[in-house]
Amino acid sequence: MTSLPVISFRNLDHSTAVEQHVVQRFDELKKYHPRIVGCDAVIGAPRKRQQSGREFEVHLTIKVPGPDVHIHESIGRSTAVEDVNLAVHRAFDAARRVLKKQKQKMGRVEVKQHSPILHGHVDRLFQGEGYGFIRADDGSEVYFERDNLTTGDWDKLVIDAKVRFREVIGEKGPFATNVAVQS
Repeated sequence: MTSLPVISFRNLDHSTAVEQHVVQRFDELKKYHPRIVGCDAVIGAPRKRQQSGREFEVHLTIKVPGPDVHIHESIGRSTAVEDVNLAVHRAFDAARRVLKKQKQKMGRVEVKQHSPILHGHVDRLFQGEGYGFIRADDGSEVYFERDNLTTGDWDKLVIDAKVRFREVIGEKGPFATNVAVQS
């Protein structure tokens, strides 16, 4: 759930135009990263006024799942309105670039999906050849080999022994991996 940005002004008078500019840029930012939770924007100026204009600073904290994104931009020119809007514009551009990189980085992370653990019993067993078949609780028959047995001794394995396993689809059909004998 995304909320409106929280906007604060430091050493500046409140400006509805600047506030609307921040809200507009925040809405644009949500298109690049749909999981943005919130945004804090602090727009400020130094206390001391200079003869040739003022410096304006924008601090953004973009709240996203994982580490928040912190951006700081400052600019100093002669006309105040342009400076504040330009500083806001540059800060949100920097935030967009950082969020884009973060999204690409997180997008490369692949989460391995494991097949569910199934239960069944040994239906047929060929001890000398090193393979057998498991009858799953749902009635399907699944091939397994000696190397797929994780617990128990192959030589002591008997027909109708209760087992749990993961089913994987191979080139020749389904086979069982991580076969564990249950007591």
